[in-house]
Amino acid sequence: MDNNIQAKGSRKIIIFYSSIGKGHISAAQAIQQEIIRLDPAASVILQDIRKFMNPIWRKIDERLYWFIANNFTESFDVQFRSIQTRGNSVQSLSVLPNYPEEKILTYIESQAPDAILATHYGAAQVLGALRERGLLSDIKIGWLHTDFFEGYLPRISKRIDRTFLAHHELEVRWLAAGVPRDKIATTGMPVHIPTNGHNGRQDTLKKHALNPEIPTILVTGGKEGVGDYCTVVKSISRHYQCRVQIVSVCGTNTRLRAKLTTLSKGLPPHVTLRAMGLLPHRDMVSLMCAVDLLITKAGGMTPAEAFAIGLPTILLDVVSGHERENSEIFVRLGLAKRASDKTEAGKMAIELLADKQQLEAMLVAQRNFSKYIKISDIAQYVLNGSPCQSYLSSDFGAENGTPVTNINEVLTQLDTEAPADIELLLSYSIAKEPRRIVLENPFGHLAIRLGTTVYSANYVADRKTNHNFLQHMGLADYLYGVQSPSPIQIHTDTFGMAYGRETIGLRISGISDKCAKAMVSEANLIEEQFQGGTLHWDKYKCNCADVVVRILRAGNFNVSILLNRLGLPTMPLDVFTQAQEISKKTPPMRTNMVAYRQIPGARVHYRFSRFPLSLWQPLRSAMLILSDSRNDPVEMTVTKQVAAFGERRLIIDNLQIKNIRTKFGDLSHLNKEYAHLTAALIAVAADLQHLLLRQ
Repeated sequence: MDNNIQAKGSRKIIIFYSSIGKGHISAAQAIQQEIIRLDPAASVILQDIRKFMNPIWRKIDERLYWFIANNFTESFDVQFRSIQTRGNSVQSLSVLPNYPEEKILTYIESQAPDAILATHYGAAQVLGALRERGLLSDIKIGWLHTDFFEGYLPRISKRIDRTFLAHHELEVRWLAAGVPRDKIATTGMPVHIPTNGHNGRQDTLKKHALNPEIPTILVTGGKEGVGDYCTVVKSISRHYQCRVQIVSVCGTNTRLRAKLTTLSKGLPPHVTLRAMGLLPHRDMVSLMCAVDLLITKAGGMTPAEAFAIGLPTILLDVVSGHERENSEIFVRLGLAKRASDKTEAGKMAIELLADKQQLEAMLVAQRNFSKYIKISDIAQYVLNGSPCQSYLSSDFGAENGTPVTNINEVLTQLDTEAPADIELLLSYSIAKEPRRIVLENPFGHLAIRLGTTVYSANYVADRKTNHNFLQHMGLADYLYGVQSPSPIQIHTDTFGMAYGRETIGLRISGISDKCAKAMVSEANLIEEQFQGGTLHWDKYKCNCADVVVRILRAGNFNVSILLNRLGLPTMPLDVFTQAQEISKKTPPMRTNMVAYRQIPGARVHYRFSRFPLSLWQPLRSAMLILSDSRNDPVEMTVTKQVAAFGERRLIIDNLQIKNIRTKFGDLSHLNKEYAHLTAALIAVAADLQHLLLRQ
């Protein structure tokens, strides 16, 4: 069929799919058909996300992917898990390997769609990364997850408007990962199954010169014909003593088809083998409706279609990584059996078809699974004319404008997950235009929260107009306020920081009541000295970092002021890192590092933020100036971030690194880098041994 169905109408939808595998485009086409059924006037464009890649690299990448997936399964599995681990730890999806954001953004802007849907997580990840930057805020973005694994993918869902999941168990996992309830829906896999009944079986099998009265087994390995299906056919022939027909659909794998054709000539007389090439999706589904049992790899779509049909299924461990995750949930739910050893596939097939009780239990599980299929819900979502959740008003984030929502709710949740008696708030430098060195203030700003009050030195404080040298405000106003607490406050510079800059919070718990009270008393003393005229702002002797040092010292934090005898200013970064080290080494103190990310799309003067520099750390500062990546040691200790990904709602993003587990055991007791290396070496050794045994 034509991939692009376009008609003049009120709605224009782009569906991004990936040409790796057949499932992503099959899902896209099924949704496309449903959209057109509901609204014939809609314009639906199917776009392969891989077309944005360099054409030469695209060919290399695809061949390399299938070569490794087919021959180095354990290495593929370790690499898959390594990517998922990294995805759970990075601060931004943009730093993960993916399709080119700028090319895709240009394409989307040229098409000007009302809604975008992705059927591949790589495409959804790009869209989420663009949303991180405050882009595409007026376009509704949805994603159909066509697999059954979690990994870091809930983080994608936090950045877009709606994620459609295939099973309720995935929905539970997404909710547990902190994805808002209204951003997810369980709609099953979008499959269309013809209802031709017994006559359909007769006609389909006769079309392929097969006998409808003989048990028929379908063996397939997806569009690429991945897997050693000659061994599977031999296993069926060896264990099946009665007449049996085997249909092997080899997809684009002409070499496999030739091998099977040769093999068919030497099979026992009671075994009939038909080797076929790539079939149109409709023909493939018709064939699945006609056979008695399916043996396949654990992709997302083909098994889901089999379950919707009510087709007994045996899964092979062909492609590891995400397909192993798929297989695990399919088996646990009773939807299929798994043959870890392909030489036993024939024996398992016979046992399954002969065991009526086991067979019926599998079919019941498949019927229950298919109850989740609600393809019309996906189509109706993209066709709905209501504005997307992420739409930002023209005064969003501006002073006296529209703030982010659910501020108190998120900060309360954060207090539960990362409690703190005090918190140091290191705010980055800010600029109106992107630049390597922020001339206005390259050293950033430092404030301290004691209990519920943030104390922050105000460099424009004046005793004639304001009685306070320190700002006294709640964390909500300090980070997300849009209403000025006093006439001399500066938006994004002294309050509402998150609309114009990044801030990292060092949350410290385990502070004694005595020390906490002493720090509050010191803050009050600073105010008294300001009001008495003995203290005023001085960037060399009494800047924001100097004030925090005084307060910390009152609480028995032995923070030093570097080289103050030279008359040079104290650096916020130096004080922050010293406090971090002291609190880590001083029991019973406990620390949590939280990043309050800059709010993208805010209508403010300061739109760019860079990590603060320090005069006393020239090498570190030089590296920060030259690099665009977030790889500073302080940033790499962040375990939670509060962000609004291109929308008004704040969300907590957990960056906790999960345990490193592999088929070879739990390696989380090792150093992280060493654990990944160990897992990779063990996997390569296992794959090489396997390849040698195949020779």
